[in-house]
Amino acid sequence: MAKKSGTQLERFIMASVHQEVWIGLDVHKTSWHVAIFRADGQVCTFTTTASPDQFVGQLLSWALNIKRVVYEAGPTGFVLALACRKAGIKVGVIAPSRAPWPVTRGAKTDRLDCIKLAEFAAKEMFPRYIAIPTIEEESIRSLQRHRFHLVDKIRKVKSRIKGLLLEFGIPEPKGLAHWSGESVKELDQMQLQPGANETLHSHLRELKWLLGEMKGVEASLEQLVKESELGRRLKYLRSIPGVGHIVSLAFITEVFRPERFNRADELTSCLGLSPIVAQSGEGKSKASLRQVGQSRLRSLLVEAAWIWKRHDPGAETFYRLILGRTGCTAKAISALARKLAIVMWRIAVEMRPYQYSVA
Repeated sequence: MAKKSGTQLERFIMASVHQEVWIGLDVHKTSWHVAIFRADGQVCTFTTTASPDQFVGQLLSWALNIKRVVYEAGPTGFVLALACRKAGIKVGVIAPSRAPWPVTRGAKTDRLDCIKLAEFAAKEMFPRYIAIPTIEEESIRSLQRHRFHLVDKIRKVKSRIKGLLLEFGIPEPKGLAHWSGESVKELDQMQLQPGANETLHSHLRELKWLLGEMKGVEASLEQLVKESELGRRLKYLRSIPGVGHIVSLAFITEVFRPERFNRADELTSCLGLSPIVAQSGEGKSKASLRQVGQSRLRSLLVEAAWIWKRHDPGAETFYRLILGRTGCTAKAISALARKLAIVMWRIAVEMRPYQYSVA
């Protein structure tokens, strides 16, 4: 329930029935701070429990002319946004990095934050809102991101095993660079000093468990994709050389509805592959990538771009062109990764196989 003087809040609601209002929220796990900003500049704030259905029901009972409900993206996800959308209430979720907060520090409280969000929304100061995925899209994306987390954990366990061998001056088994089955078996048969021996075998048990979890997650992902419309899109994306199961699945789950992008630069900006140009006075302009979006997908696209250029003459020509202009390998491969993302976007929208190019 809303926590504020009932009479004061009720008076504000009654006076706002015939006016446009914008609602800003500062959301937390157990409570939300809410600001109702009126067209005449008047504002009322209150706190309420973190219950999307209860909050939406309260808004509907007030019968206000709500122009938009706005809150920042965070660990609470999109449950509130989906509840508002289901009730026919216009809602916007803001990326914290895109909110136009003051450059200099000032007072910052949950109450002030929600007021600012409502005021910015009323003045149309948010250039773009986050696309809100459906429950199904977010569920598949969560499993795909969990797979990434498992990959990171496996990499860390392998690093700890190698570090342990180095610490005690034990040569690595042959084939451990690629973690072959024989090298892992040899590790399991090693007998070190008490303590170090238990550490090694604990790491090996953890590695075995993580690999089993990885296999189960990948099987679940494969099944979910087969049962959804993503299957056809993935088939076409995999026709691009260098784009395999992992890259295509990561792309389609992070982008989810590719048709929501109107232009290629909207997609590349979302992925953090659009160069940001900085230039002042007569100085030479400089461009750099703005590290936003899903960093793992960006890394996968760069890795796929290296393979793409080896198999497609057109991609190789483009890479050489950018390399000749900049003299920087990192810039050239980033540009090629950006081009690859655009190609994948077009194929996913048009639902067609990849066509090789010669220029």
